[in-house]
Amino acid sequence: MLVAPDGLHALDIVARITPNAVLMDAVMPDLGRFETVKWLQDMEGLRNVPIIFMTGLSDTENVVRGLEAGRVDSVTKPVNTDELLARLRVHIANARSAESAHVALDASGRFLLSASVSGRVRWRTPQAAALLGLDRLPDECLPWLREVVAGAGSVRGSEVEDFFVERDGVSLRFYYVGAISSSEHLLCIAQGARDAAGDTLRSEFNLTEREAEVLVWIMSGKSNKEIASILEMSPRTVNKHLDRIFAKFGVENRTAAAILSLKRLID
Repeated sequence: MLVAPDGLHALDIVARITPNAVLMDAVMPDLGRFETVKWLQDMEGLRNVPIIFMTGLSDTENVVRGLEAGRVDSVTKPVNTDELLARLRVHIANARSAESAHVALDASGRFLLSASVSGRVRWRTPQAAALLGLDRLPDECLPWLREVVAGAGSVRGSEVEDFFVERDGVSLRFYYVGAISSSEHLLCIAQGARDAAGDTLRSEFNLTEREAEVLVWIMSGKSNKEIASILEMSPRTVNKHLDRIFAKFGVENRTAAAILSLKRLID
């Protein structure tokens, strides 16, 4: 275990070694704890290192500031040693799992990134970095991301629309993949504006963004496996979208859904 008397010395230490975790006191001289956390997150190789605050503060303002700075957890002083060690073990194990996931995704060639609900980009594949050359999500994305995260796991959460935004004349699309941890969420980013046919189908049949996309590819004659590959989802997820589409259309198969959609678009 290495000990630093203040934030500046802590940054000097982590510049030379990569810790398994960082345990930080509530009150620090020189560089404050929130500023230290932000510096730590900007350092290469520390994106998954868990940070735990020892604090006697419990007011809302400090809790919010800690979350925005990327705090993983906190313990209240006087610290219970057994509880602290248990928390450290859990966070270190989660951090290693997240790092393994990042390495695998980096090699997958997919346009993926992870971010906190405050909009800070924690990690991104090289492909995503080429599309979004920023360390933060566009501010316009934040209300959408918070809504998705708040509804994740519910029917409502699964039907939140994808988000489209214009950046420097380029149309970007974000959709939520899932939670890596309580403070880090995986998003997929793609280039492209809304599809006119998809928009028509969405409004006519009360479809979600993803349901409309699946339906457009069904109309193009693509198989479930091909659609899954195109939309970067599992075939099982495609089947779930189809089940909901059939229920909304009042039909029993993909051919009937495609015919009904084509008639509506032609009309």
